[in-house]
Amino acid sequence: MKRVHTFSLLGASVLLLTSVGLAMSEDGREKVTVASLPTSVTMEEAIKTATTQFPGKVLEAELESEDGKVIYEVEIVNATGEIREVEIDANPEKS
Repeated sequence: MKRVHTFSLLGASVLLLTSVGLAMSEDGREKVTVASLPTSVTMEEAIKTATTQFPGKVLEAELESEDGKVIYEVEIVNATGEIREVEIDANPEKS
């Protein structure tokens, strides 16, 4: 019985911490689960578009909701070491 209680407490703690992490963002943007965001552009398409705009190596790519608009943020470093964050509209036909 003690084992079940321990796992329940651990599960509740993980759920609580995950919820807080999803709700907070260092730059004030709303971060939500990817599965709940509607997109017509795939992550791969967004990365291809971003690297066409700013050639280099992709450091990070994520899907976010910003001011009610769903966007991909792709962080890229070029050959000279310059880092740029490129935003790609995840639903361009809705813009």
